[in-house]
Amino acid sequence: MAKRLRRMPARATDALWRRARTGNGVWLAAAIMASGLRLLVRWSKREREVIYRGELAAGERLMIRHVPPDGDGGSSAAEVA
Repeated sequence: MAKRLRRMPARATDALWRRARTGNGVWLAAAIMASGLRLLVRWSKREREVIYRGELAAGERLMIRHVPPDGDGGSSAAEVA
């Protein structure tokens, strides 16, 4: 169900482009606006940053905690105990 909801904007935009091919300027304008909105949403997505990457051996554990952001923009920390 969630996958279907994520595809709805793409399907709607595709349908608008199909209607725009008939020559109607209103559908063309709607298709251009919908495509621009999809691009804007895609470009505005925040990239995930990997702070720590490694393998845990048997008996090791990983504690993840949130710390307040300091001046350099970091907002989380990971510790291996």
